[in-house]
Amino acid sequence: MDLATDHHFKVMAGFNSELNKYSNIGAGRTNLITPNVISINTATDNFTNEGAYNHWATAGFFGRFNYNYKEKYFLEVNTRYDGSSRFIEDKRWNWFNSYSAGWNIAAEDFWGIESFSMLKLRGSYGELGNQNTSSWYPFYLSQPFSVNNGGWLVDGIRPNTASAPGIVSTSMTWERVKSYNIGLDLGLLDNRLVINADYFTRYTLDMVGPAKELPVILGTAVPNVNNSDLKSYGFELELNWRDQIGDLQYSVRGVLSDDQMEVTKYPNDTGNLSQWYNGRNNGEIWGYTTIGIAKTEEEMAKHLETVSQNQMGSNWQAGDIMYADLNGDGTVNSGSNTLDDPGDRSIIGNSTPRFRYGLDISLNYKNFDFRIFFQGIGKRDWMPNGSYFWGAGGQNQWQAAGFEEHMDFFRDENSPMVKAGAAEVNLDSYFPRPTFDQGRNTQTQSRYIQNAAYLRLKNAQVGYSIPSQVLQRVGMSSARIFVSGENLLTFTKMSKIFDPETVGLGGWNDGKTYPFATTYSVGLNVNF
Repeated sequence: MDLATDHHFKVMAGFNSELNKYSNIGAGRTNLITPNVISINTATDNFTNEGAYNHWATAGFFGRFNYNYKEKYFLEVNTRYDGSSRFIEDKRWNWFNSYSAGWNIAAEDFWGIESFSMLKLRGSYGELGNQNTSSWYPFYLSQPFSVNNGGWLVDGIRPNTASAPGIVSTSMTWERVKSYNIGLDLGLLDNRLVINADYFTRYTLDMVGPAKELPVILGTAVPNVNNSDLKSYGFELELNWRDQIGDLQYSVRGVLSDDQMEVTKYPNDTGNLSQWYNGRNNGEIWGYTTIGIAKTEEEMAKHLETVSQNQMGSNWQAGDIMYADLNGDGTVNSGSNTLDDPGDRSIIGNSTPRFRYGLDISLNYKNFDFRIFFQGIGKRDWMPNGSYFWGAGGQNQWQAAGFEEHMDFFRDENSPMVKAGAAEVNLDSYFPRPTFDQGRNTQTQSRYIQNAAYLRLKNAQVGYSIPSQVLQRVGMSSARIFVSGENLLTFTKMSKIFDPETVGLGGWNDGKTYPFATTYSVGLNVNF
């Protein structure tokens, strides 16, 4: 054993600090006396002024130790001691450590399987701290006040006003994230095939969750505290294949990953479904079970003989939704909105994107190159909202939309469009009858849960590199002509009104975001 050649050590230590300062001052007034003189003094109404000074700081000491023995055994140890000004003094500093180890079995003398250039087992455990709170000073109690905003006059001047302060928590401190990971790295056939697989479990402890629900007699908002624990778990898998057949070089890379999150601790004593609760999976969709759309007045009347839907609306007719009475109490409603009494709602889907995947294929043949990239999500449920989905079936007249898909709405022989000869009877429609009575038919329900899984041809590119002997004549070192396309094809069962990649990304309602555009490009890259 040679210490100089067989053992490799690396040690690092350091210190980091960060200081952020923010200040502003401003004043304003409206109603200029003349547009030719723009100043605060030449305006007459709505004088406003503002000013603030804030800062926060972090500091940390860190160290790392690495050890490698003959590319067989690997060890890494990290430690951090971090402090943040966002917490009160005795809660400000904390230790965070992490450890990882690996064993390359293929490097052992006893292995002897030449087709394996690498067979590494990995494992790690680590802790990190999170100090990002919405407030820079969550432990300071401040008195809200405003200048000259009273609703009365004192000596001809509006007085200053103040209100009762809220409640702060003196116990808020770091969120602690503990991560466990096991992995496998395989290199086969002279590393033409490389496989990386990981399974992880992450616990976020003492997380700053939603404020605990307290009686309204408290008279103010409940402060956020470290009151929650969250478990995240999932896997990542990556496969790479590279090879060459004559002048053809090609590579295929595929990735697949999945993750889920579950609340493991939260002080929700009443089981309120509007709050977190123990065992809650991120993305749960609670909704009603749909029996169907009543095709006749008689069918709706028969349904209402045993079930009351009056808490959702009145004047139920043919073309309206019939909801299932799951708990058998004769009324369709949300009950007490608790785990013990959810009414007639149940978990009908989950909006968390599951099984994300991608496929990247590259080909090179002489001077030609080709690359194609697919991406997608294998499983996701989505309950759309807003006028882009419902059209005139539940939105007010100022927001109602009218796309081609919305023409598949309920119409019987009494429909004005049918009587006018503008449309045919449609008793087997997808959408209920048009009505501006919001809420009657637009409840979150099983009938309209969308399958938001998709496969998208994200990019395709073809290029040609001009031969070097041609370029030398004109003094160029390289030149490549290419044609490229983005977002070329999308395969999904989701309503064509929406782009499955953009739902849930923000905006007023679903669909009111800028969609991903299909883009075609032609280009020339030249180097001299």
